[in-house]
Amino acid sequence: MIGLCALVLIFVAPAQAQSPEVPQQWIAYAQLVGYQFQAWLEADDDAANDLHRYLDNQIPNGNGDTPPPSIGIRAWIGADGHVTKVEFNSLGDANADAILHRLLTSHLMTEPPPSEMRQPLRIRLNLTTNPRTAQ
Repeated sequence: MIGLCALVLIFVAPAQAQSPEVPQQWIAYAQLVGYQFQAWLEADDDAANDLHRYLDNQIPNGNGDTPPPSIGIRAWIGADGHVTKVEFNSLGDANADAILHRLLTSHLMTEPPPSEMRQPLRIRLNLTTNPRTAQ
């Protein structure tokens, strides 16, 4: 079975006169978001299982012969910790896209974003073979 692993890109939305240094608090929060996305996508629930089944059928070879595909996610998180918006390129199936969108927007972050943090956060989900189910 294919698993999803979130890698956080610490780049935030560009701004005029943006400082080249990203505050450590923003980096830590982006990492938290990545971990939470990963946990939501690895949950043992109907939506996550449906998405995994779709991905298993779409990735012809999960044994490492080819680089794992990835999905770039842009996420906006409200001051209350709700994921208010996500954007990503289509997975190639409207139902799979809807499931991924629902999985990423139907939960509350454990913490709100730092004040004045630029958004969107850019998260890369890498698809890898789940060692718990690989044979």
